[in-house]
Order: sequence, then structure tokens, then C-alpha cells
Amino acid sequence: MRRLWYSVGLLGLMLVVSAASAAAPLPRLLSCSGKPLLRPTGLVVLSCADANSEIRGTHWASWGHSRAEGTTTFGLNLCTPTCAASTITLFRHSKIRLAGVTKTKQGLRFSRAIVTYRLRGETTTFTAYPPTTPMP
Repeated sequence: MRRLWYSVGLLGLMLVVSAASAAAPLPRLLSCSGKPLLRPTGLVVLSCADANSEIRGTHWASWGHSRAEGTTTFGLNLCTPTCAASTITLFRHSKIRLAGVTKTKQGLRFSRAIVTYRLRGETTTFTAYPPTTPMP
């Protein structure tokens, strides 16, 4: 009988822990304008200082408590011949992963965006560090 009560108690504890983690707020990606974004599909600038990197048309495969992953069209200024003279080049079918969850006064924020894309036949990785608190 003791074993039965132990099993019932353990099952109840597992259900409470599972429900608590399911109800916990998910981290957001902070836009350059300070808006917290959950599963954004539109244009999101990743480099707020110079707007030289962006994602758009993102399809999120997962968005969890520690990371988010999906496919996107990645835009990057290749700065050829210079950044000022160049425009954004789009890389369709790129992979994006958000990571580095940081706890802020405004809630949980992703602090890294890692994009994998193909440039001249080579797989290349770009890491952006989007803001985690609204910019002044």
C-alpha cells in the first residue's frame, strides 16, 4: 500500500512540475524598437546600430524555453566594395537559431541569433547579439 501512495505522490509531483514549466513564459526576441517578439514572421533587423543584417519570412519549427529554431530569408550587407556603397543581399532557406536566454526586468530575452546560410557555395555562420533591454 505504501508503494501505491508513493507512486501516486510521485505522479502528482510530475504533473505539477510539468504544468508549471508549460505555463512559464517563453523568451522573446527584442526588436530594435524595443518590442518583444514571439515567433516573428516579418522583417526583423538583427544589427540595430547599422541595420546590416536582418531576417524575414521566418518559419519557426520550434520556440522553447531555451532556444528557438526555424528557416528564414537572411539579409546581410556584404560591404562590397564598402558598407555604405553596398545593399542587403538575401539568402533564402537559411537556418536560424535563437539562444542565450537572459532574464531581464521586462522578462526573458534571447541574447544570440545564429544564422547559417550559403555564400558562394560554402556554409557560413553569422552570429548577431540583439538587444536584451530596450535601447535608450
